Amino acid sequence: MITRPSPKGAAAVSASALARHLDCSRAYIDKLEAGGVIQRQGDGFPLDQSRVAYLRYLRRERQQSPRGEADADHVKAKTEMLQLRLMEKKRELVRRADVDELIEGLCGVVLTHLSGMPARCAPRGDLATRRNIERVVFEVRTEMAKICQEMADKSGEPHDL
Repeated sequence: MITRPSPKGAAAVSASALARHLDCSRAYIDKLEAGGVIQRQGDGFPLDQSRVAYLRYLRRERQQSPRGEADADHVKAKTEMLQLRLMEKKRELVRRADVDELIEGLCGVVLTHLSGMPARCAPRGDLATRRNIERVVFEVRTEMAKICQEMADKSGEPHDL
């Protein structure tokens, strides 16, 4: 590598020597110079200053790289997925669809048996008792519907009445 004194006393090298020093092509040195990353001083490039400028440029590029950001997002998503799987294995987490299916099944059983309760509790002509039980069943069903409607309103879900 041929060095010659630069105007400020630091070693200055040719573009070819700088390319060898930075392990890149001569054309890439021209591109870096055109982009303002490194600057020629006199008839050469100050070696130390050019090396530092090039390293800073590489760091900036790495921080701004869309690929680097995409890789970081991918790692974050993968970590989150693994945490969810682990929580599921520990039975700390269940699928919403499974819970919804369970709740619908339980509500179906409760409502079916509530509807048959008046006939089962007052089977033989005790009309007053039967009407009282029907009224209580109606109140329970109304209260259940009200709670479901409030929960749907809170979560912004549509509901049918």
